[in-house]
Amino acid sequence: MKNWKSKLFGDNSMNFYGWLVAGLFAIGASCYYVKRGLDADQYLSSQGALLLAIYFILLGHFGIAWHSYLARVAEKLDVPKKQDTNHH
Repeated sequence: MKNWKSKLFGDNSMNFYGWLVAGLFAIGASCYYVKRGLDADQYLSSQGALLLAIYFILLGHFGIAWHSYLARVAEKLDVPKKQDTNHH
């Protein structure tokens, strides 16, 4: 039996599409601010290059976690619902 918490926060299509859009927004916003930060600097300093490398590593970790979550939810959403066998 599902209660309100599992209906709201569980694996459902609203959370799937919500996190799909939220992940794209987070990646887009972070890329925008990285570009702004690099444009503010006249040249890529050693600190900037190191921070850019750390950014790409963290972006990769976020992408892997995001993909794993969306794949898990999509797998649960694709499972066919059980048919009611009481009807003749």
